[in-house]
Amino acid sequence: MSKIDDEVTFGSKFQKVGVWLAVAFFILSVIMVIRNHGGMTVFSPDTKVLTFAHWQLEDGFREGFEEAIKIYEKEKERQGVKVRVRQVAVPVRGYSQWFLTQLIGGEPADVLELTGNSDIHNQYFTPLSPFIGEKNPWNKGTPLENYSWRESFSDDMLAALDLSYSEFFGVCLFASTTRVYVNVDLYKKAVGTDKLPETVTQWLDTCEKMREYGLRHNRPIIPIGVRGFDKGTLGQLFSNYTSQLCSGLSDTGNDFGYGVAQGTLFRQINDGELDKEVLLRPVELVTEIGQYFADGFPAIDLEQTKYLFFSGNVGYFLDGSWNAYSMVNNSPFPVKIINIPVLAKDHPLGKYSYGRITELGSGISGKFGIPKKTKHFDLALDFLRFITSYKINQLTMVEHCKWLSSLKKVKYTGLMEALEPITNTPNTAVATPFNTGVYGTRKTLQRLENIIIANPPNPKEAFWNDFLSVRNFLIDEINENNLGVMRTLWSMDGTRSALAFSEWTGDVSPADIQLSRMRGAINLEGIVSRYRAAKNNETLVHELGRLKEYNENGN
Repeated sequence: MSKIDDEVTFGSKFQKVGVWLAVAFFILSVIMVIRNHGGMTVFSPDTKVLTFAHWQLEDGFREGFEEAIKIYEKEKERQGVKVRVRQVAVPVRGYSQWFLTQLIGGEPADVLELTGNSDIHNQYFTPLSPFIGEKNPWNKGTPLENYSWRESFSDDMLAALDLSYSEFFGVCLFASTTRVYVNVDLYKKAVGTDKLPETVTQWLDTCEKMREYGLRHNRPIIPIGVRGFDKGTLGQLFSNYTSQLCSGLSDTGNDFGYGVAQGTLFRQINDGELDKEVLLRPVELVTEIGQYFADGFPAIDLEQTKYLFFSGNVGYFLDGSWNAYSMVNNSPFPVKIINIPVLAKDHPLGKYSYGRITELGSGISGKFGIPKKTKHFDLALDFLRFITSYKINQLTMVEHCKWLSSLKKVKYTGLMEALEPITNTPNTAVATPFNTGVYGTRKTLQRLENIIIANPPNPKEAFWNDFLSVRNFLIDEINENNLGVMRTLWSMDGTRSALAFSEWTGDVSPADIQLSRMRGAINLEGIVSRYRAAKNNETLVHELGRLKEYNENGN
């Protein structure tokens, strides 16, 4: 009986501990929820609270915005406005769910990093078109003082334009480029020089020397570390060298005289105006480069590759400029940053190369918007302008994150100079013609991955045959996408009519007329873009069908 009583007493005590832990956890949760929603300002009812939320957990981002927030709060206090800004960082893997929960729940953060599709943005976010033509008051006394808010961005805010709704639901904070990070210690030991490669041939030669160095010293050296799990590196390489080898195709034009249309390219192949080899040369080059990836590279993700790099076993690592700070800061050896090597005449494919491609205006991202449910729209808009102002954007993005700014006239020094966009070339990027949609893009990368692993005698033929084998799936996806494009086009056409008619209804102010005309102009840009996309999709479906006949004729 005593033993049973002891067990009951012990169980009772354990249950009490559990109850108290549950109560404590509940109280802590309530406090954190209240804090994140600004509820801690009950002792200062005249203080407005803004919540600034994002998924950027990279080094320097949160620290930079903590400093910026302090400056903003002091400046607003000087203006007689009491405001407190809460920064909420959510891991990227859970951000999409959290983002939708915030919006559907009706009490979202006041300034949110955008994710999701155009329909979500249109339903839940405030259109910013009425404000982008105004000057940013926080740019006073800077080189951008006389620029409109839209003109202050290096791409004139084109990356922020939602083509589906001809609307700006957010603005972008930063830009990015793709670069190669080099383990200088390993490079010098393996290659015997500190002169870094500039051309593809030089790059491949140093990779071979690194491999030989690893064999001589019984070290598991990986010449080129890659993001294999998400196929990020494959996408970067294939895109880069497709542009270097095919930039001239932009001169062929299309029905709209703008860029290269995939349907036009395949029509030219079917009609004998273009040799399919032109589109397949990047496959041959990327397969050659891929022989210096790690064994089993498809299973290696970003963090594993960074770990291997930091451990000294990777010579080169390709990734975006957003990782520059952590790559340089966290490596126990010197790291240098170079451009992706150019395909030059010292390589067999070099005679077809157009050289480096301009990066001007590309890579602009980090889009932030204001939900319709914000309680303090004017203040949220003011804060959004503040963080995209000349001085503050450089403080947060350049000084703290070591990222590129999304704004014009920004000067970079030291490490940042290697990340600056390439602009001293007239050659423009060309979209990979085999990326016909979500499924098509995924299959392209899988196909490249399989060819690198198998390393067949003729990688171009293997790629082409596999591409032909999935044409029916590609055509189905394109047709389905086109239905969505046409629905959007019809909706936009209705909007255009409504905007045109709005000037003649009731008492309309000059400001409203001006806004309506601006919206109409943006809407017309979107209509042309959607019509161009629909026309290209129809041509692409037709020409993909003709490729069967082309292949059966022995081409």
